[in-house]
Amino acid sequence: MEPSATAYASLQSSLHSALESLPIDKTSLLPYGLLLLPAFAVLYSASKPASKFPEVNPKNAFELTDGRRVKEFMANSMELLKTWEKRVGGSPYRLFCENGLTTMLPFNEVENMRSDKRFDFSQVASDDTHGYLPGFEAFGNDPTIIKVVNKHLTKALTKITAPLSHEAELVIQQTLGDSTEWELHNAPLAIMKIVSRMSARVFMGEELCRDDKWNVAAADYTRKLFSSTTLLSEKPRWMRPWIHWFMPEIQEVRTAQAAAIEAFQPHLDRREKEKAAALARGEDYRVDDSIEWFAKEGSTHPPAIDQTRLTVVAIHTTSDLLTEAMLNIAMHPELFQPLREEVVSVLSTHGLKKTGLYELQLMDAVLKESQRLKPVLLSWKRILIEDVTLPSGTALKKGEKVAVSLLHMWDDEQWKDAATFDPYRFIRMRESSNEANASHLVSTSPSHMGFGHGVHACPGRFFASNELKIALCHLILKYDWKLPGAKRPDPVVIGMQYMANPESNLLFRRRKEELDFSALER
Repeated sequence: MEPSATAYASLQSSLHSALESLPIDKTSLLPYGLLLLPAFAVLYSASKPASKFPEVNPKNAFELTDGRRVKEFMANSMELLKTWEKRVGGSPYRLFCENGLTTMLPFNEVENMRSDKRFDFSQVASDDTHGYLPGFEAFGNDPTIIKVVNKHLTKALTKITAPLSHEAELVIQQTLGDSTEWELHNAPLAIMKIVSRMSARVFMGEELCRDDKWNVAAADYTRKLFSSTTLLSEKPRWMRPWIHWFMPEIQEVRTAQAAAIEAFQPHLDRREKEKAAALARGEDYRVDDSIEWFAKEGSTHPPAIDQTRLTVVAIHTTSDLLTEAMLNIAMHPELFQPLREEVVSVLSTHGLKKTGLYELQLMDAVLKESQRLKPVLLSWKRILIEDVTLPSGTALKKGEKVAVSLLHMWDDEQWKDAATFDPYRFIRMRESSNEANASHLVSTSPSHMGFGHGVHACPGRFFASNELKIALCHLILKYDWKLPGAKRPDPVVIGMQYMANPESNLLFRRRKEELDFSALER
């Protein structure tokens, strides 16, 4: 970073620490905060690296703030990206979005950056989601969570299939009921409840995952965290480290986080008592769950914070993808029969095991195609921790944010009939020796970056894939579902976020499943 940017970061850190330590109502600091606005504005402006790339949404003459262009991008990002990318014709350009000033690179540069550790993801992701603020620790830049996922969660996949299936059976029945008449449910809320319970069963065990107080508190925190992240993104970056103290929505995030921590504490206390009793008897206390995983990896956070972090990152994207897949199946009811036949055939042959889930090829293809048409983000982003010159000659500076839009995932030059939902697209790819490796849901490539790509690809995608398939196995065999009308609600685009419409409803009715899942789980 340039000296001016370093000064900005230092001033930001000092102010943040000072505000946290003051034993007074933070709202009384507003007059003092206003006095510091000019200093922050000057330092922030001075920290912007110079660039020769065209800026597609610059400030207007005499425009002092970035508020107008941020709001315009947040409200109309998809169309603006399409317009700008067509205008520049595959050349780098700069835009100002909720993540600040960003250099947009053509997607053919992804392979040059994918494994280059000078392009960091964790730092930019934490900054863009405000992980440096109290209440937003779930988005903090902490490598411990990556270690927990890679070293423990992914390695546990072979032994968690049965617990996931058992929890899916319970929570799906509790959420969707047993009525053979059509009943209306809000799809995103129902599916988040299902995914949340299944994830918690693996992360924190049977008792905690069925604690309604914890489940309600964790879900409330997750919803408020994501909505407030978007709201705070509309504020100038230099303003965020202090203005959050005065925003009621951010105060609600911290209240929700405190409620989740309170709900978690009795379980932690019980765990400590059990451990102490076992040690007093001279016995080992061995529990294989995320509470112990974080402890083994030396986490410096309180256990409740670790669990909220893991819950947030595990639930949001998985719930969104399952919602999208189920909406697509509802739009294509001809898929129900072949999906059911595949589930019955595969599970009857292989059982409900990791190897059996791998053989669910049509289900895998439906999920991957759903993710291709609607990933959770519109860009693949990084920040430069050193100066870099790409093989193309593009020179990038330390501290510069770079991104690649995912618009090419809907480009006919990359995908045949790219705008069309084709559930068999990736089945055909599996049959091609050149494309087979990129055809699986967990595979990443420059053409399909739903889980990212490269060294920072989503480490939890293997767990998510198994969890999604187990949930769909239960849902597809036990329920019919359909849209209440002829058209599904369009996904919601807010800046770089691309989410299933929260107003999406589905009608469900119970049917008799062809398999006994309890027998498969044994």
